[in-house]
Amino acid sequence: MNEINCDSCNSSLLELDPYQNYKHTKCVNCGLERFVCVDTLIESSIYENDADYIDDLNITKNSEDLILWHHSKAITFLEKKFQSGHISSLDIGCFNGFFVKKLLTLGYDAHGIDFNKDAISFGKQKLKLESRISTESIETLISLGNKYNAITLFEVLEHLNNTNDFLSNVCKLLKEDGVLIISTPNNKMCWRPALDYPPHHLSRFTTKSISGYLTQIGLKTVYSSEQMSCYELIRHYVGSFFRAKDNPSLRGGEFKNKNLTTILRRIMNKLRKLLNILFLPIDKMLYILGLRYISLLVIAEKSKTLSK
Repeated sequence: MNEINCDSCNSSLLELDPYQNYKHTKCVNCGLERFVCVDTLIESSIYENDADYIDDLNITKNSEDLILWHHSKAITFLEKKFQSGHISSLDIGCFNGFFVKKLLTLGYDAHGIDFNKDAISFGKQKLKLESRISTESIETLISLGNKYNAITLFEVLEHLNNTNDFLSNVCKLLKEDGVLIISTPNNKMCWRPALDYPPHHLSRFTTKSISGYLTQIGLKTVYSSEQMSCYELIRHYVGSFFRAKDNPSLRGGEFKNKNLTTILRRIMNKLRKLLNILFLPIDKMLYILGLRYISLLVIAEKSKTLSK
């Protein structure tokens, strides 16, 4: 039997205890974890019919409240790199298009795609995004010859089976000197929420493992960052007690009292910026001590020399 090595850095894999019917491995070098099941199919219906994703469509009336740490980091980078000119962007896995809407307000020629038809329909109607978002596939965009200055993949890779092929196709949509911005949950997070298990998440990444994939497709990592957020940690931990374990959802069970939790979630979304500011000194101290929660961000460029 041929030994299977890590598809990010080609190092040896440790076989860990299986999770349900998923084979579980971890790379000894880059820390990449995989959950593999031959019966796993990534289909739009998984998300369209899930209680958590349905709730997400109705939880926030103001799309600005959905902007998270990785979105803000991405915007800061883009504003520094592209100080002027006509900048085109594509948000892959855009959900209802809230980040597309944010970039449009900043003057970008922003677009988004997602295979969740309900989320796209919501964004077209409620966020007035119309032709800006669609359910077009990456392959279709490639065939049309579309190219973008910036492509974002926020919390997408962890849901997929084949990272290599996916990123190779994404790279075909990137202009020379364009940037690819990726965020995922950090495999080094100090507490593991229920959402970070199969069938919701099939991989767990580190900045090193993502950079390994990017090197393979000819991109150069130019920036990376890891998040430590007490706000997100407390919110997710406390929120787990409001979930009904006997009513499954992709993030650990449906919320028990939808009316109450909807109100609480809306309040917490509104308070996110303020609470993050208040927690900032503690976050910095914990970061220095090596604690991380929840996301990481990696940004890479496609230079002319590397893309030849």
